[in-house]
Amino acid sequence: MTDRALTASVETADGRRLTGRAAAVTERRDTGTAEPLLVAHDINASFADRAMHRALFDFGRSHVSRRQVLFGVSAEVHAGECLAVIGASGSGKTTLTRIMLGLAAADSGSIEYRGEEVGRGSAGSRALRAESSIVFQDPFGSLDPRWTVERSVSEPLWLRRRALGFAVDEVEGKTAQALARVGLDPRDFLGRYPCDLSGGQAQRVAIARAIVANPRLILADEPMSAIDVAARVQILETFQSILSGAGARTVDPTTDQPVKPAIIMVSHDLGVVQHIADRILVLREGKIVESGTAAAVLGHPQSDYTRQLIAAASL
Repeated sequence: MTDRALTASVETADGRRLTGRAAAVTERRDTGTAEPLLVAHDINASFADRAMHRALFDFGRSHVSRRQVLFGVSAEVHAGECLAVIGASGSGKTTLTRIMLGLAAADSGSIEYRGEEVGRGSAGSRALRAESSIVFQDPFGSLDPRWTVERSVSEPLWLRRRALGFAVDEVEGKTAQALARVGLDPRDFLGRYPCDLSGGQAQRVAIARAIVANPRLILADEPMSAIDVAARVQILETFQSILSGAGARTVDPTTDQPVKPAIIMVSHDLGVVQHIADRILVLREGKIVESGTAAAVLGHPQSDYTRQLIAAASL
């Protein structure tokens, strides 16, 4: 990988060597002074248990028990950084991130986006929906097999063309620019269908679709698990480029600099996380067991559970 942060390495107190962003001493930005882009406060969530039972004392009426899956979880992410949410299957990673993006409701707690509370019909909710996007685990499952790459990538532009304020004849150019940002030659890929793509190429097309409207926040839900190792390197470099703001066309009026989106990455693969994450949130059975910078969590884990995850990943 070409990024300096991906080639750095440090040795931990117990003799393990970390490479990538977990070893970087200097971060992209000082997150200690800037306001967070997205904040989750004390999130509690539960699901209806599938097993329904009948109580004799209640004259046969059906009751549904609930199973709590998140317990007072708080998290935040800043512009230009990657927050990795890790943990075993069933730890609540996807539930938390769906709630943070307003795609699911919490039992209690609150979400704030750019200082505005996210709730039904609120200004914060509308802004979050308009300025966020998702990269799914299975790229082929998220791409319509009947659509060309050009149609798939350009769809967000057509849906929000008037809100974004550009003309019809600009769509093709912006679509080509998005493909170029993820390392795909538009001349070769615009006319292809998903069946013509490798797994890595399909995931980069999905990422191009996610960034084409210049979102401020991207949720990447296990984006590496369905692709081979060689393609993972390319995808990691793509995410690094996105986080740096390279190729972004939206300018922040307060800084006159390109908007650097934030990425929330759900993953169980610490090998991937160490190369991309600025900060890590470790979940176990719906509770936070550890959080901090990637270097601190991976280099000096405080909980036995985190140490078990690191040992399992052979970092």
